[in-house]
Amino acid sequence: MMRKSANILITICFSVMVALLSLQVYWIVNYYKTTLKDFEKEVNLAFEDGIKKELDLRCDTIQNIIEQKLLDTNAFLISARFDKKDKKYIYTVSAKGNEKDKFSSSFSLSDYSKALPKNKSDTSVRKHVAGHLALLMREEDLETHTIYYRTQKLGLFMNEQANKYQFDTARLRPAFNIYLKARNIATPYSFIVKKVDSTNNKGIKKLDYAFVTRAFQTYRYTDNQRYVRAMFKSPSAYILSRMALLLFSSFAMIVIVSGCMVILLKRLFWEKRLSIIKNDFISNITHEFKTPISTVSVAIEALNNPVIRNDDDKYNRYLIHAKNEIERLNILVDKVLNIAIYEDGKSTLLKEKVFFDDKIMEIIHLHEMKAEKRISINYKNDSQLNEINVDPTQFQHAINNIIDNAIKYADEKPLISVTVQKKDNFLTMQVEDNGIGIAEKDISVVFEKFYRVSTGNSHPVKGHGLGLNYVKQIMHLHNGWYKIESKLGQGTKITLGWPL
Repeated sequence: MMRKSANILITICFSVMVALLSLQVYWIVNYYKTTLKDFEKEVNLAFEDGIKKELDLRCDTIQNIIEQKLLDTNAFLISARFDKKDKKYIYTVSAKGNEKDKFSSSFSLSDYSKALPKNKSDTSVRKHVAGHLALLMREEDLETHTIYYRTQKLGLFMNEQANKYQFDTARLRPAFNIYLKARNIATPYSFIVKKVDSTNNKGIKKLDYAFVTRAFQTYRYTDNQRYVRAMFKSPSAYILSRMALLLFSSFAMIVIVSGCMVILLKRLFWEKRLSIIKNDFISNITHEFKTPISTVSVAIEALNNPVIRNDDDKYNRYLIHAKNEIERLNILVDKVLNIAIYEDGKSTLLKEKVFFDDKIMEIIHLHEMKAEKRISINYKNDSQLNEINVDPTQFQHAINNIIDNAIKYADEKPLISVTVQKKDNFLTMQVEDNGIGIAEKDISVVFEKFYRVSTGNSHPVKGHGLGLNYVKQIMHLHNGWYKIESKLGQGTKITLGWPL
């Protein structure tokens, strides 16, 4: 049932992930298309503004030249006549040497109306008139690309200047760049000028360019540069700059959701694995409890037999068996309770000086006495120390569990070595056996609660999966460390580091 639920959850998580990715891709593609359209729109607007700016720059130049030319008394004469009917001055510009080549203006849209000063050095009125006429010619002639010959000489001069300062891409580029920069567009581009073109983009070949603007007339008739376009390379930089927030948020969302799903699935698998381990633990500890309980039951039943009660030797023997099995049960219960206490952080240390040589030798003798098979345990102290500040009870439990495991999983002729050394600021205790060893995949988890290398209801060596976890909790409580090295079929080496 749990496996089926896990598979359903995995399928749901995967489906949600695929749906999220699909939705993100859909959003990004649509936003990309919209941004690309915005790019085309912005570039065309910038190009149109650039064309107008280039024309303004040319008109500014020619306007200033015309104004200076009109002020040149060797070329043109400016006179003023007062019109009694309109009650304003009418100004006339004529080519010097040809009085018929002239034209007049009354500045009908202006309040300006002054006579020419008799003092020839006062050129204020001439400057105003020349400036106004130059502006008028700019607006009516240059900006409409049609030159009106108000005077033959002035018309020829304007035409000459207009041809001299024709459309030029060198002047257009800096103007265009200003409007591109204002729109945060930094995509490389080139200009293409043609004699014949279409302003609706039909029939244009993009060549190696991703986007081409619409065509604008240059009004340059002296050569083949009649139309101009701007051709852009890939607009990816602009699009990415516009999509940066969306891409970042999408990526962040995917990473967060993926991370949560991974954590959820890891937790699921861990719970599944823990459930299996707990079931295994319950199966094994049930066996551990049943054996002493059965033994005590048999002993009590035997003690109720009058024949046994009258035989002191048998009576005492049954009592000892019952006592030993009860002590065995008590030790097992203590281990389970101690693990819970350590994990809840309720355990306290009662440190004192312990002469560890005596304590370790005592543990070794006890194991040698109760071992069901002949064992050989060698002890060596290379630390040049004989005492350590630890909790005596916990110290004994830790060493006892390590040696007990070494004996349980040792070869038919157990050979165990216990070595004490001093490394840095730690007293290390190394227990090495010639046992069955541990597979590499199991080494990282043998210190976990309830974990046993063998699984299922049957184990080559009976146990409850608490011993090494008990050791782990004790070492953490002492701010020490533990290390395990093992190869399958070649034995195991466990090292405990006690802080000095």
